[in-house]
Amino acid sequence: MDNTLQRLQNTELEILDEIMRICDANDIHFVMMGGTCLGAIRHKGFIPWDDDIDVGMYREDYNRFKEICKKELDSKYFFQDFDTEKNCGFIFGKIRKNNTYMVEEYAKEIEMHKGIWIDIFPFDYVNDDFTVFQKEYKKLLFLRNLFIVKQGFKVKHDAPIAVKISYSMVRCIRGLLSASSLKNKMMKLMTKYDDTKTNTMFPYGCAWKEKELISKDEFFDTIRVDFEGRKVPVFRSYDKYLTSLYKDYMTPPPIEKRNSGHDLRNVKFDKEN
Repeated sequence: MDNTLQRLQNTELEILDEIMRICDANDIHFVMMGGTCLGAIRHKGFIPWDDDIDVGMYREDYNRFKEICKKELDSKYFFQDFDTEKNCGFIFGKIRKNNTYMVEEYAKEIEMHKGIWIDIFPFDYVNDDFTVFQKEYKKLLFLRNLFIVKQGFKVKHDAPIAVKISYSMVRCIRGLLSASSLKNKMMKLMTKYDDTKTNTMFPYGCAWKEKELISKDEFFDTIRVDFEGRKVPVFRSYDKYLTSLYKDYMTPPPIEKRNSGHDLRNVKFDKEN
């Protein structure tokens, strides 16, 4: 398992280098998020037991990156989102490596590219009033869950009971809207404030919910720090950001909680498929 994790991290670093190459060549603003940011600050690289890399981009840059990938992305990789693959249920993007395999259980039966990936989360402007934001975010979550079910994704086996009940309820009404209609509704809601540009930004596809709200000034103010022998961008206000997500982030969790987030038993690397 340790060898698999090391090889997986090395493959993800290859993908990260390709993302950074395109971004730096085209003046695209990007930043390391979540555990990747934590790893950069606490370990100067991967959290030793971590198995993924998360990148964030402002929606406008995300759209430019996506277009540039059509011509400049190395043929070893594939840009995936719900526009490039009709069966994709993610509201964010992934760069996947061809001829590799890594899939989460809930997506195992979906016919789409299942290569090793890096997540790319678009940040949108949101309402500065937290109460209004919460209302709109809950609406987006409902639409996203409906879309995921519509695309055939399963509920995670370790999901809370409330989530499983919600999933069952959503399954009952999944036929009311088409996938394209749901995509349009989600995009309209996520980009609602991108023209007016509020003071608050948020990655709707993230896992940390409102903890990842960030001011416009903080989002665009980054510094470069060491990450596995390369310099990657993190928020200059990383202390505030990481404290919001992890509280005492410089103290590693107990050994029993140092687990990778995905099942690595079925990971396949180049030419093993």
